[in-house]
Amino acid sequence: MTGWSRCRLTMLLRIDHITEYGYLRPVGFPPHRLRLLPRSQPGLHLLRSEVTVSPDATVHWNLDTAENLIGRAVFPGTASLLLIASSLLIERSVINPFDFLLEERSLSLPISYTDRERMMLAPYFLSCPGTLPSGWLTSFMKHGTTLGILTEINRAIFGNFRYRERHEAGVLSAAETIALGEGTCRDFAALFLEAVRNLGIAARYVSGYLCSSPDGTGGDSHTHGWCELYLPGAGWRGFDPTNGILAGPHHVPVAVSVEAGEIPPVEGAYCGEADLCISHKVNISARELLPEEVV
Repeated sequence: MTGWSRCRLTMLLRIDHITEYGYLRPVGFPPHRLRLLPRSQPGLHLLRSEVTVSPDATVHWNLDTAENLIGRAVFPGTASLLLIASSLLIERSVINPFDFLLEERSLSLPISYTDRERMMLAPYFLSCPGTLPSGWLTSFMKHGTTLGILTEINRAIFGNFRYRERHEAGVLSAAETIALGEGTCRDFAALFLEAVRNLGIAARYVSGYLCSSPDGTGGDSHTHGWCELYLPGAGWRGFDPTNGILAGPHHVPVAVSVEAGEIPPVEGAYCGEADLCISHKVNISARELLPEEVV
């Protein structure tokens, strides 16, 4: 592959995502929404994708209002097992996440957005009054520049909060996460969103995958959530408060939304009583391929 002959200018990522539901007896399924294919962005090239749904379903792919690629799966019959499997092969440019230049109007806070930018970005400025404890941001303001303040908030969430998995639906408020001192990636993203929106910065939630390196470090065995901020001169830039870093080539964005927790990879229901679902399994492998695996 040319990617391995150009001094590691690119890398190959493989993502396999299997979701399985089991039921006591055959049930019907209303249409499901699938968010499994990556968003288009510079330096990301989808080489191969395969999405399999059982029982057989007709899947139509369209863009939603946020330009996420959404599959709408329509099921003609009933089944006691629902299986949705996605396999992706992605070529990713090896980039420095700090390789950008801010315009002068965004070097320090408050950022001076144009009227047109404010109109286009309006949903991403919305904050929830009272959810961020008074004074929580004060200590970060001494870092002066926009990028200095943002990176320090990002690192502080990583350094001062414990990560803890929580499989139940829902997202903690910023105040709840601060009070508990722990949370999931979506809780940390929600805290970061609230913090930067209080600083007048347009920000959105990102759901996708964090792939591991060939040595097995980094990455997740489940989907990952982080944030993107719109910074004039740099455009949308990813910040991952769970790991205290800027989003890099191992981050694969799938969907974006105004708030955390709104964009699960598989969204749907079944027809029948609540206790008919007896099992739910998710298996995700997201990793950078070794050179010898590239064929």
